[in-house]
Amino acid sequence: MESKIKRLLLVAVIVCTVAGVEYVTGIEILGIATQEATDPVATVQTASSDQAPSGPHLRLVTWNLYNFGRSKNDREVAFMAETLRDYDIVAIQEISTGPAGAQAVGRLVGELDRRGFDWDYRISDPTSGTGSERYAYLWKTSRASLEGRAWLEPTLARSIDREPYMARFRDRKGGGTFLVASIHAVPRSKDPEHEVRQLDALHTRYASDHLIVLGDFNLDEDDEAFDGLRRLGYRPVIDDQPTSLRRKRRDGPNGHLANEYDNIFFESGPLRVSGGGVSDFTGSFSTLKDARKISDHLPVHAYIQWEAPTGVAP
Repeated sequence: MESKIKRLLLVAVIVCTVAGVEYVTGIEILGIATQEATDPVATVQTASSDQAPSGPHLRLVTWNLYNFGRSKNDREVAFMAETLRDYDIVAIQEISTGPAGAQAVGRLVGELDRRGFDWDYRISDPTSGTGSERYAYLWKTSRASLEGRAWLEPTLARSIDREPYMARFRDRKGGGTFLVASIHAVPRSKDPEHEVRQLDALHTRYASDHLIVLGDFNLDEDDEAFDGLRRLGYRPVIDDQPTSLRRKRRDGPNGHLANEYDNIFFESGPLRVSGGGVSDFTGSFSTLKDARKISDHLPVHAYIQWEAPTGVAP
């Protein structure tokens, strides 16, 4: 009996020690980390680095939602909807390929519908390379319409693991159209530079479109891999703004942010981006670990306008 008691005490000590490590580092080891304050608060407290323009515009946002699927509970999905409710077009990366991924997108759209606007959406097929995922587009039907179908770009399927997801949208008020390419590049250890260097081919392939390339590039916007896009006149919406979350907070106002990975690159011309920024949702949570249950990336947004009335595009 004494031996059994000693073994139980030893197990208790080990469990407590591991739980303490999980709490401090934010890294789950046994899946038993403390659950205090795991649900998001009711009010979304976001911080944006810009102000919306005064003239007519569309609000476009991109967000890597970190393994979006079964891992997100109903309160977390509701929090995402509250964060996204004021945008007109939403591009999402890192959706699970199983049924739970599509179901989570449906849940998110349902939550958005309950906030005063009708939304439509499209989900991609699984991407063709290693680390397969799905993408999605969501949009307010009163503000924008999808022109034709959305598609995974076949010309880049062999050379980019998660080939871009493409969609044309029309501004219902102004009539202008633009093409969006959403991408989640491979991680830093797998050479995202090789994938990003190929994105300028989309400009040539869709020369008659006004192209926007957005998503999680796993690269700083100043990296030379973007030089091909820059030579064609593309510019990033944000610069020197980290968008990924650390596992453990450091000192300073941006001590919770790590890398400049997410961005929106736009082609100048009749299509004009008149501002943009990030929505830092982490202030709605008591710990960085809890915020990371929503995502390990911040949403990045841009305001799209037109230099002059565009009429109906061919």
